[in-house]
Amino acid sequence: MGVIDEFKQEKNKKIIITASKKMIEDKYKITINDNDLLIIINNIVSSICCDAILMKNIGKLIELNTIALTKIKDYIEKYIINKPDETLYQQETPIEKELLNNKFETEDLLSKVLELEEKRKTLNLLVNLDNVKENEPNIINIATNVSNANANANANANANANANANANVPNSIFPLINKNTSNMTTDNIELIAYIIEKMENIINNKKNINYKNLIINSYNRDWNIYESRNDLSLSINIDLNKNIIEPKKILMPKYVKNLTPYINMIIDDTKKTQKYQFILSNLSNNDGHWDTWEIINSEFENLNNTINLNNRDWIISFTDYLNNKLNLGTDNINIVKISKTIEDNQYNITIDKKDIVLFKEYYIEYNNSYDNILLKTNEDEDIILKIIEINDNIIKVLSDKNLEEYVEGTLLNYKAQYSIILQYHAK
Repeated sequence: MGVIDEFKQEKNKKIIITASKKMIEDKYKITINDNDLLIIINNIVSSICCDAILMKNIGKLIELNTIALTKIKDYIEKYIINKPDETLYQQETPIEKELLNNKFETEDLLSKVLELEEKRKTLNLLVNLDNVKENEPNIINIATNVSNANANANANANANANANANANVPNSIFPLINKNTSNMTTDNIELIAYIIEKMENIINNKKNINYKNLIINSYNRDWNIYESRNDLSLSINIDLNKNIIEPKKILMPKYVKNLTPYINMIIDDTKKTQKYQFILSNLSNNDGHWDTWEIINSEFENLNNTINLNNRDWIISFTDYLNNKLNLGTDNINIVKISKTIEDNQYNITIDKKDIVLFKEYYIEYNNSYDNILLKTNEDEDIILKIIEINDNIIKVLSDKNLEEYVEGTLLNYKAQYSIILQYHAK
């Protein structure tokens, strides 16, 4: 007998009815007539079986029952809890349509449950299902410290059975019961309902996390010493033992997308190295000065995105898709000559071009009229200049200072800088 046939059997529907009634009574404190509940379940089972994509990807009865329970919960919340004055089951077609429209949300929830269980990141909120087999499912009971009053009563009634099962599972807070059971039972379905409820709590709590942004700018480095825009050396002013940090986005100059299809960001704290990959975002504005690069992993994989370092002194570097150092260019641009023009407050700054390769790495040509460029004097004073025009290695700028006095200074190209956006929150 195939899994679809098992799913549609009256025996399996009775199990779903029993688990659904318990879930609805415990969670919402309401009672639904068996006939009404059967109508809901029949429509749900029918809609699931008609979903060819879902049927292709689901191969176990427990997964189909999990999806059915989730759809029942969604229906109860939308049509009974939130709309108590409406008549129940006026038509079957709108119900089925609503269920079909909601299938992707249900699949995401199931995927998240299985992912978190696999990674053992549930913090004792999910049951350990490592020993459950397809043809010999073990039934797991939740520890009494997270059970409700009904679960406590059931646990006391089955104390002897639990003791025998626990003997084979040392150090587990989730004792196994009815180990020799070969068919899906009510306890299995109740456990699935519990997992779904706990998963919702995790998701809701995640939404309420108070994130703070941390932005790292390349122009804040000591660019007189660290001329290369790659290899940032910095110290993070965040307690890594008390906070969780996640890389989110990088704002890179426009020319970077011509160098690589994706970016590898490497963080080294001298003891440990972590690597993150970013891809060009669809939100990038072609008319803007910078492109947005987003971390490749999705939000459901954010457990792998966190920065797990102990030392707050970091070196951040970037490589291209071939793992070669990404050439982001250099600053501390040498000035050869500064001359005043005939126009008031306008100067021509001639920059060094003896090394043509190095000159290309300045990326001066990416500046437009009225963009800013930064001049640092030999006395470490920063002067912001307004660009009028660029002609090869000669930059005409506007300034109310006498720039001829600063010929020994150097330049930083604002348009070639980048920013790293991190988010952090308390553990």
